[in-house]
Amino acid sequence: MIDIHVHLADARCLSPGFVAGIAESILDDDRVERAVRLYLMDRHGKRLLSQMEAHGITKSILLIADFGPALGEPELSIQEVHEHHAAVARASGGRLAFFAGFDPSRGPAALDIVRHWTAVPGCEGVKLYPPCGFELDDERLLPLWQHCNDNGIPVLTHSGPSLPSLGRAQRYPHSLEEVVRRFPQVRIALAHGMVWDLEGTIRLLQQHPANLYADISSFHQLSAHELELMLEGCTKVPDQVLFGSDAPLFDFSGNLGAKIEELRGHLTPAQQAGLFELNARRFLHGTNA
Repeated sequence: MIDIHVHLADARCLSPGFVAGIAESILDDDRVERAVRLYLMDRHGKRLLSQMEAHGITKSILLIADFGPALGEPELSIQEVHEHHAAVARASGGRLAFFAGFDPSRGPAALDIVRHWTAVPGCEGVKLYPPCGFELDDERLLPLWQHCNDNGIPVLTHSGPSLPSLGRAQRYPHSLEEVVRRFPQVRIALAHGMVWDLEGTIRLLQQHPANLYADISSFHQLSAHELELMLEGCTKVPDQVLFGSDAPLFDFSGNLGAKIEELRGHLTPAQQAGLFELNARRFLHGTNA
């Protein structure tokens, strides 16, 4: 079982503005932010690895979202954030890998970071967060897309709403379709895609079966009826949906184990195999290997 969408619960790696925004989304109270910061002390991923073992998850992808230019730099520099994630992945014995973060406002240094880390074992892709102030077809991203297209590097991009303090993509989904048109070998996963815009995401996946995937992260926020509708939608694109827990965010809203069992209860064994592992292997590596 592969979890394509987790984050390292280490406050040193996170923009203070992002931490404050998450706390405010729970309750606008300074005590909540302090509690969230205390929770974000899993520096070496030990709590995450324990949760993975409890839920039968054999591999998780740590996503580095570069919020620094938009929401304030974290305690660690962007280079140190990558170094720390690489160290955590190495120490996990293959149970953790990570995606490098990219924000074009850092200029040429952003691409240098990606080029360096995607050549290092343990880094298996790139994470984008367009609400930080760019569109997927932004000209500043063209060298990144070319690099990923030419080297078989998968990209996971945030899709849908974000924090009120951030923007929202204005040209999506046209920006995404333009990227796929220009870079036909690239593999892109839409984070939260099956949750925030089910019908629109399904249309995109059906139009681009060789390129596009979408994860189900944030599914823990759905009602029972909404969850049924999402899983029914997954059957329309069974080879392109990915399991993502969005850890540690699910920790604030319910038990992951119970949610996974609820998912299993609605899916055939073949559908479970695709959602929980095989589709992620194709997205990550281009094959089921």
